[in-house]
Amino acid sequence: MNFIEDGLLSSAQFDDLKYDNGAMWAAPYPRGQQRYLHGFIFLVDWFDTVLVNEQSAPEAARLATEVVEDWIDRYPNPQTDHPMAYHDETTAQRLMNLMSLDMRVQNYHPDLSQRVLQPLISTTADLLARDDFHAAGNNHGMFQDLALLYWSILSAPTEERRSAAYFDVAMNRLRNYFSECFTKDGVHVENTPTYHLMVSRHVANVQRIAVAAGHPDAPFYEELVKRAEIYAVHALMPDRTYPPISDTQQNDISRSGMQKIFTSEEFAYASSGGSTGRAPDARTLVLPDSGYAIYRSKWGDPNATFAFFSAAYNADYHKHSDDLSFFLRSAGVDLLSESGPYSYDYKDPLSKYAYSQFAHNSLVVDGRSLPRTDGKLNDVHLRSVDERDDGFTVVGTNARYEDVIHERKIDINEIDGFPQINVTDSITSPAKHHYQLLWNLGTDVDITLHGQGFELFHKNRKVMDLLVSADVATIITIREGVMKPRPLGWRFPRFGQAEPAKVVAISFTGPSATLTTSIRLSDFNYVDRGLAAQDSKWSRQDGKVPLNYLFSPGKTASGRNRLVVVFSAIQGVGDFTYNYKASIDAVDINALYILDDFGDQGSYYHSDHRSDTVFQAVQRLIKTIADREGVEVSDIVTVGSSKGGTAALLHGLALSVGRIVVGAPQTRIGSFVARPHPNILEFMAGGTSDSDVEYLDGLIDSAISKNNGTTAISILVGRNDHHLSHHVLPLSEKLAAKEITDTSLTILPDLSHADVGSVFRFFLAANLEQWVAKSSEEALAYILTTKESARSIRIKVYAPAETQISYRLFSGSEIVRRRSYSERDVVIFDDLAPGNYRVRVFRTEPGMTEPKAFTTRWINVE
Repeated sequence: MNFIEDGLLSSAQFDDLKYDNGAMWAAPYPRGQQRYLHGFIFLVDWFDTVLVNEQSAPEAARLATEVVEDWIDRYPNPQTDHPMAYHDETTAQRLMNLMSLDMRVQNYHPDLSQRVLQPLISTTADLLARDDFHAAGNNHGMFQDLALLYWSILSAPTEERRSAAYFDVAMNRLRNYFSECFTKDGVHVENTPTYHLMVSRHVANVQRIAVAAGHPDAPFYEELVKRAEIYAVHALMPDRTYPPISDTQQNDISRSGMQKIFTSEEFAYASSGGSTGRAPDARTLVLPDSGYAIYRSKWGDPNATFAFFSAAYNADYHKHSDDLSFFLRSAGVDLLSESGPYSYDYKDPLSKYAYSQFAHNSLVVDGRSLPRTDGKLNDVHLRSVDERDDGFTVVGTNARYEDVIHERKIDINEIDGFPQINVTDSITSPAKHHYQLLWNLGTDVDITLHGQGFELFHKNRKVMDLLVSADVATIITIREGVMKPRPLGWRFPRFGQAEPAKVVAISFTGPSATLTTSIRLSDFNYVDRGLAAQDSKWSRQDGKVPLNYLFSPGKTASGRNRLVVVFSAIQGVGDFTYNYKASIDAVDINALYILDDFGDQGSYYHSDHRSDTVFQAVQRLIKTIADREGVEVSDIVTVGSSKGGTAALLHGLALSVGRIVVGAPQTRIGSFVARPHPNILEFMAGGTSDSDVEYLDGLIDSAISKNNGTTAISILVGRNDHHLSHHVLPLSEKLAAKEITDTSLTILPDLSHADVGSVFRFFLAANLEQWVAKSSEEALAYILTTKESARSIRIKVYAPAETQISYRLFSGSEIVRRRSYSERDVVIFDDLAPGNYRVRVFRTEPGMTEPKAFTTRWINVE
C-alpha cells in the first residue's frame, strides 16, 4: 500500500525508497540495493499482500506493470552501461519475479501481460540461455539456470520446442555446477553455511523436478542432499543459528522451512534445539577436504559449548580472509566471535573490514590483511591428527602470505566432562615481520585483560579465560569501535548494521614464533580476583604495554603529599593480586598497587623474553600517577617483599625515589627462579640456560648503577632465611660500593622466608608511618593493641637478636609510663585513664654507638 498511496518501496532490509517517477533506477544506491531494485525483488512483498487482495489487486497489478515498463524503456537491451541492470544473477532474479508477477497480472490485465511482461520474460529467458551470458561455476550461474528451468516448466504450450531445449540446457548446466560446487564431504564451496543451506534447498527442488520428469539425474541429487545434510546438522549452533562465518547472517533455522529439505531426525533435532527428532550420534565433525572441524559439548542444550575451526578456501565467492579462524560459543553467548558480513559494496570501509583478516580470529602480518581472494586455494588446508568422541586434534595451514607460513593446531579434549581447548600457532618465515594474532570477542561479554591473556565475564559471571605462552616477547592490547587509521573492533548483527565489539591483539616481532594458547571454560587459567566486578576500582593504563593498577588516595592533604608504590610477591600460577593493602590502608598516604600479571606467574615487573617493555611501562605509570597527584620523586616510596621487594628495588633504584622498604628480596633473580620457577625464568629471559640465569642476576646491578645515591633503603630479613646470605648481604655490599649509604638492615631471629610476610606487614606499616610524618627514623615492626576490660595497651616489637629495648608511653606530650632497657619484646601498660596514647621505642644493639628510636601511631583507650 505504501507504493500505491505514496510511491514508496518498503522492505525490512532497506529504508523506504522513493520511486520518484523511475528516478530510483539510476540512483547511486549501494550494490545490494541496486540488486534489490533491478531484480524486482521488491515485488516479493506484493505477491501475498496487495496482489491477492480483491480491492487492491487490480490497481497494484497495473502499477507493478507500469514499473516494469518504465524499466524496459530505460534499459531495453544488455548493452546498457548500468552495472546492475543486466547483472548475471540479478537478471535471473528478475525473470523469476516477472513470472510470478505475470501469473497475477493475467487475472486483471491480460493485455498488459501480453504487451509488457511476456515479451520481457521471453527475451530474458533467451538471454539466460546464451553461453556468453552464463556465469558458470558459481551460484550466480545456478540462479540463471534455475530461472531458465522454471521458465521452461511454466512457459506456454506454444513454446514447447523452445522450453524443451531450455530445460535440457538448464538441467545439464545444473548437473555440471552441482557436481563441482560441493566438496567430497558434501559441503558447498562458497565458504558460508547459510549459502550451503540455500544451495541445498535448490538442489532439493531440482531433485523433485528430476523425479517428476523421470530424469536420469534424480539419484545424483538424492545422494547429494544426504551428504549436504551432515554438514548442515553439525554446523548449527546450540541456538539454532549458524556461526557468522564469511557472509553468514545469523537467523533462526527452526523457522526457515529447511526441515522440508533435510528430512532426517538428526536435522530436526539440531534445528529445533532438541525439541523434536533424534540427537546425532557424534558431537564432532572433521572434514579435511572441506577444511572444517566442528565440536559441541552436548546436543539439545542451548548453553552447550560449540567450536568451529575453518581452514577453508574452496572458492572465491563469498570468501573472507578468515583462514584458520576459530569461533567459540558457550554458556549461551559468543565468546570468540567473527564480525559477520556488512554489505556487498566492496568500496565501503566497513565492508572491506568485514572481508579482511582484522575481522577474524587470524594472523595479520606487517599490519596488512591478505586480500579477500587471490586464487591460492591449495595454500589453505586442514589435516586431521586425531578424532575422538569428545574432541579432536587438527592442524590448519595458511601459506597465502608472501614469505610466511602459519600453522594452527586446535586440540579439544574433555576433562571430567568439560572441554579444554589448546591452540598452537606456529609461524615461520625467513625474514623478520611484525605479527598480530587477533581474537574478536562477542558483544555480550566483558573482558579483563592481563599481560599474556584475558578473562571473559557474562553478567559478572566468569565464562572463559585465555592464556598465551610464547617463545618471543608479546604485547597484548584491546581496541573497540575504531575507524582510523582503519576499522577495527566491529560486529555486524545484520546487513548494514554495525556495533562496536572488542578485539584483542597479541603482537610480536621476529622471523618465526610459536605461541600456545590455553582456552578454559572451567578449571580456569586465571584466579578470579574481582578485577571485572562492576564495583571494582581497578584501572588500566593503555600504552605500548598496558598495565592493571589500583590507586587509593591519601585521606588528608598531608597523606596525599607522598606516594607508596606496592609490588606483589609470587603467588600460585595464574593468581595475580596485590599485597599488604590492609596494612597500607591504615596509613594516610597515596597508594599505587600495580599488578604483575605477565606470563603465567609474573615477571618481576621487568622482562618478557629479555625485552624490558614491562619495566618501562611500570616506570611510566609511576611517573604518570606521581605527576597527576603532584608528588615529587623524592616523596615516593617503593615497597614489597620477596619478589615484590625485588621489584621495589628495581624500580625504586632506577627512579632514585626517596625511600625503599623491602622484605627478603631476591637480588640474584635468575639463580633464585631457576629451580622452583623455571617458567618465570623462561618467560623473563627467553630460556633456562646459564646465560639466561646470568641475564636476570644482573638486573639489580643495572638498577643500582642508575641510582643517584639519595635513596634511603630499609630491608627486613630473617636469620633463618637463605635470602640473607645469597641475596641481602651481597646487595648491602653492592649498595655500599655505589655509596648508597642510607641503608638499614634488620635481621630477625627465627624468621624463615615463608614467614617473612607475616612480619613485614608490620614493618612496612611502621616505616610508612615515619615516612608520612616526615621522620627519618628507622622503625621496627610492632603490634599495638588495647584491651578495653583492663584499660590496657599492649605492644609487641620484632627486634633483632641481643637487642635491648626501652619503652615510654606518651599521652599528648607527657610521659605517663616507662619501661627500662631489657630484652622484653612485649610490654603491657595497665589501668590507664581514657585517652589517646603512643609509645616511643628505644633500642640498642651490640656495636651500636648510640640508641635508635621511633614513635608508634596513636591508639585510643576508652
